[in-house]
Amino acid sequence: MFVSYSNSCLTNWFLGMTFGADGTTHRSINYNSRHVHYKAQSYSGDDTGTKQHSRLLGVHSSLDGTSEESVKSWKELLDGIAEIYNQSPLGKCTGHLLRVIDIFVKLTGMHSDHCAKEKKDFHLMEKEKTLATYQSLGEDEILERSNQELIPQFEMASKQMVQEAGGSANWDKLSDIEKAERQAKMMEKLVIELGKESFAMLSDDEKRALKLFIWAGCGCHKDLNTVRGGNAAMMAWWGANGVPPPVLLANRDNAAVLKDCLPDSDTVTPAQERALEKSTRGGVKATNLAGGIFNNKNDKKGHHDNFRWWWEEKYGKIFTFPDTSNNRFQSHCKAAAALIQHLSSFIMFLEYAKEKKQVMRFSNMEENLWKALHCTATKTELAALALYGLAISQPYTKYMRWAHAQNINMLDLGDYHKLVHGHIKRIARDPGLLLGPSATHETGSLDGKAWASPEAFAAIQNMAPELPHLKPVLVAFFKGASETWKRFTSEFTPGGLIDEATQEEKDLAFVPPTNDEEEGALGAFRILLRRQPQLSELQYNAQAMFHQNDTWAFMEKMFHPDDYEFVWRVAREADSQKLEPKRRKGIVQHNQARNNKRRAGQEMRRRNAVQKANRIAAVKVIENQEEVKDLKGQQLRDCLAAYKQWGAPIPASVTTASRVGPIREAIRAAIASYNAGEWRIEGISEAELVNEEDLDSEEDDSSWEDD
Repeated sequence: MFVSYSNSCLTNWFLGMTFGADGTTHRSINYNSRHVHYKAQSYSGDDTGTKQHSRLLGVHSSLDGTSEESVKSWKELLDGIAEIYNQSPLGKCTGHLLRVIDIFVKLTGMHSDHCAKEKKDFHLMEKEKTLATYQSLGEDEILERSNQELIPQFEMASKQMVQEAGGSANWDKLSDIEKAERQAKMMEKLVIELGKESFAMLSDDEKRALKLFIWAGCGCHKDLNTVRGGNAAMMAWWGANGVPPPVLLANRDNAAVLKDCLPDSDTVTPAQERALEKSTRGGVKATNLAGGIFNNKNDKKGHHDNFRWWWEEKYGKIFTFPDTSNNRFQSHCKAAAALIQHLSSFIMFLEYAKEKKQVMRFSNMEENLWKALHCTATKTELAALALYGLAISQPYTKYMRWAHAQNINMLDLGDYHKLVHGHIKRIARDPGLLLGPSATHETGSLDGKAWASPEAFAAIQNMAPELPHLKPVLVAFFKGASETWKRFTSEFTPGGLIDEATQEEKDLAFVPPTNDEEEGALGAFRILLRRQPQLSELQYNAQAMFHQNDTWAFMEKMFHPDDYEFVWRVAREADSQKLEPKRRKGIVQHNQARNNKRRAGQEMRRRNAVQKANRIAAVKVIENQEEVKDLKGQQLRDCLAAYKQWGAPIPASVTTASRVGPIREAIRAAIASYNAGEWRIEGISEAELVNEEDLDSEEDDSSWEDD
C-alpha cells in the first residue's frame, strides 16, 4: 500500500514505462509477481537525478492461470493504485487525476519468459493499450468539438442503442439502472469511435509513437530453451545414425516391469512396451539422477552432507553438486562438467554409499547413475553438454547478469544476440574449436576469456579419445541449439519492432535483460510464506514493496503530516475489510463456478449422446440403394453411424464430417455388400451406442452441409 501511494504519483511525470510479470503456484494456488520499469527521480543518496527504476507491484494470487484472468488482475491492480493516489493529499496537491487508461497509453512494452501464456498476456495487453489510446483521443476530440458537431453522432449512437434493445417499446420497459448501463456503454463506444477517427487523421510518426509496444524475452530463458533444443537434437542423433543410444535409465517401477525384458525381444508385453516408452536415458537424465542423489531439493532425500563431508575428507574441501534437482539456469551443463571432471570420484562415492548400507546394494537411482557413468554414449552426451556450457551458456548468462546489474536495455542487445548465434553456428561448422589440440578459450569461448572450469575442459579433452562419437554428437547439439536460438531470439529479427525502433523508442520501452526480478519476487514470497505462514498477502506485499522500492527515501522527501495520517487511515480501512478471507473465498467460489459449468456441459453432452444413441438404434436396414438419395442432414449422418456400428465395410476416411456425396456412396456400397451376404448385422448393446467420444465432445452441426 505504501508503494502504491509512492509510485502512482510518478506515472504523471514520465513518458513511458514497461511491465514485467511471471507466475508460479504455491500450495496449489496461482500467484503472479509484477514489476513496472520507468525513468523517474531518485530519492535516496546525494544523486537525485532521473534514473531507470524497477518497482515491485506485489505478488498476488489469481483465480486461475489464464491470460484473460492475468490481464483482468493487471487492470484491478492499476485501478487500486489510481484510486489510492487520487484520494491522497499528495495527489490532490499535484492536481493530477490518475486514470488506468492514462497508464495504458504510456505503457510501451512488456518482458517475461518465453512461455505461450506470457506471450498471450502481451497481445491482450497490447489490445488494452490500443483501446486506451482510442479512448484518450476520443475524449480529447469531444473536448475540442462543438456541441453542434457532436449532436448528430450522439443521436446516431442513441438510435443504434435503442435498436439493439429491441426498439422503443422494449427500451421504455427497461429500468433506470439498465438504461444508465446501456447509455454508459454507448458513450464508451462513441468515444472509442471518435478516437479511431482521430487516430486515422494523425501523421505516421504520431501513430507510430502512440502504437509503440514492444515485447522482449528473458535472456536466461533463451539460453535455457536453447540447451533444451540442443539436447533434443543430440538425443535424436543416435537413432538417426543407427548408433546404439545411451543406456536405458528406468525408474524403480518401470525397472521392475522391464527386469525380464530382453533387448530385441519379439515377446514384449504391453506393460513392458509402455515402460520402455516412459523410461528415459542420456546425459540430462544422468545429471538429474546425480542432482537427486547428491543435492536433492528435499533435505530428507539424497546424501547431502554425507556426500559433501566425504568429499571434504577425500579432497580437503567441501563440494556441493549443481542444483539440477531444482530448476536452475545452467545447472545441467555445470553438472555434466562436474561428472566428467570428477568421474572416478563420483564412482568411488557410489561404492562408499553402497557399502555403508546394511544391505550393501545400490538403490535404483544409484544403480542408474552407476550405469550412466560407465556408459560411453552417456558420457558422450555429458561431454557435449559440458562443452556447450563452457563455450556458450556460462559466458552468455554472465554477460546478461552484468547487463542487468548495469541497467542496460535488452532492446539494445540485438547485435550481441546475433553475435552469440554466429558463434554457435561457427562451432557447429568447426567442432575443432572445442575439440582437439588446437582448441583454446580464445577461439572456443563466446567471450574469448578463460574457461569457467579449465579443469573440466581438460578432462573432456583427455576423455575424448574414448568417446568415438563425440564430434558428430557435439555438432548435432550445436545445430539443434542454433535452430532453437533463432526461434527464441525472434524479437530481434531484421525488420521486426526492435530492429526498426529508433533509439528514442528503445529508451521509452526499456526492458531488463533478464526476468530475475519477477522470479526473485516469487522465490522470496514462497520462502517467507514457509517461515511465516500466518502472513496475509497484503502484509507480505507491504513489507516486500517497502524494502525493495526505496519507499522510505520517498516518504522522507515527499511526505507531510497529512500524508502519514492518510496512509494510516487507508491501512486501517484495508485491515478492517478482511481482504484475506475474501481473497480465499473468491478463489473457492471461482473454482466451484467453473466446476458447475463443466459439470453442466458434461451432463448436456451425456444427454446428447443418449439422444444420438437412440436415433442410431432406430435406424432400419436399407435394402434398396435408391432410398439413400432421399436421406439428408441428420438422418443421413445417423444412417452412416448405424452402418459403421453394424460392422459394415465403411472406409475410415468417410465420417459424419464428410461431404454428402462420399457418405451416400459409402452407404450404397455397404447395402450392396450386405445384399450379397458379405457381412451381417451384429448385436450392439445400448451401452456400446453411448461411447466416450460422444461424452467428451459435441458434434458441430453447423458446418455440415448438403452438396
